[in-house]
Amino acid sequence: MSFLEEANINQMVIDAEIQGISEHLFQEWMDSNLDEGSFYADYQFAVMCDSKEIKQAFNQFYDLKEDDDHYVGL
Repeated sequence: MSFLEEANINQMVIDAEIQGISEHLFQEWMDSNLDEGSFYADYQFAVMCDSKEIKQAFNQFYDLKEDDDHYVGL
């Protein structure tokens, strides 16, 4: 059980803090991936996304076909 479940804190305040933490962690993750280069960062982002549109855009941008190593499956 988390202290947040017992604390008398407005849920909107908790949600705002969670959003801020999520954005911070995402930025750190992207910065870490960019240390490896923009292709690697793009690839990691595309792999983690659920969006078929993003995966398709990644494959098209890098001209990847289904038999290529870094092709991101839809």
